[in-house]
Amino acid sequence: MNFDFIDIAKRLDKDNVCHDFLEHEGSYSSGWEKFVLKSMNKMEVWIKESTNEMKVKANLHYFLKGHNFHSSKIDLINGLQYSSELLNVNLFNAEAKAFEFGTVINIKHNPQEFLSNHISINKNPLQPFYKLKKLTGKGFEDSIKRIKLYDAGHRIKSTLPEAIRIDLSNSYGYDKAKHYIRIESHYKQPEAYFKKRNIYVDDILQDGFMKICKEDLITTYKSIMKTGIIQLPKKKADINSSTLPLIVLKELGILFDFNPEELLKQKLKSIPEEILNRNDKKARSRNIKANLKKLDGKGISQYDIFEMLAAKEIT
Repeated sequence: MNFDFIDIAKRLDKDNVCHDFLEHEGSYSSGWEKFVLKSMNKMEVWIKESTNEMKVKANLHYFLKGHNFHSSKIDLINGLQYSSELLNVNLFNAEAKAFEFGTVINIKHNPQEFLSNHISINKNPLQPFYKLKKLTGKGFEDSIKRIKLYDAGHRIKSTLPEAIRIDLSNSYGYDKAKHYIRIESHYKQPEAYFKKRNIYVDDILQDGFMKICKEDLITTYKSIMKTGIIQLPKKKADINSSTLPLIVLKELGILFDFNPEELLKQKLKSIPEEILNRNDKKARSRNIKANLKKLDGKGISQYDIFEMLAAKEIT
């Protein structure tokens, strides 16, 4: 569990940027010049000479190692130190304008099934995203923060070279047969979110701040509404047109704290005698009770990884 992407800015003052390792990519009417610094992956470097400003944007783990399957504070510091030396600019005292904090978790369910059962956060629907019609992630964002869950295993298989995948297997226990989900918070405006002015790179590397980010990630995940609370009947015949609506109703009852059985009972009572007589109502009541017995509700979604997330350590 650690930082990932970072967007930092700095007024250069007496710093003289070393251009030896920079590749120029574009000039803009705003006065900004875009460069890239290459290692295992690209780092964007933006320079505006008229105001003596610099911006750096990169996923430091991808930049240094070519992946973010496993990350650590040491990796982050090494990436910052390495790029500082190449640029001849101290990036540790730059302002952190945006950053991501997250982790990868090995889950037991198929990622598409897992993602499908994560519905909303604080009553806001999680927006799905697809690749080749396959659900690969979900997220939600407002003006200052974005939360994202995605199929990390799919990304590894579809984007990383074989040599890196082999290294992940040998060094970090990656198994292509297992399922991996990455969950991360992207702080678009950290000063507004954390109510703290002038957040520097050195600040976010402090253990105390990293602990705050972990607790926030856990709290954010906990606020996501998840289905899959009701265990599906094991027999195919028990998953029918009568039990399916009850599965949905039982899950909603747990999520929104109401009693489905009582609602059904009251609804049945309210039906006029000329439509359903006493014996009709008794028969339907027996049928509903029989179908409800086929369902097992435990109050916690089988797709909830809260405990696994809470157990992850800051590395």
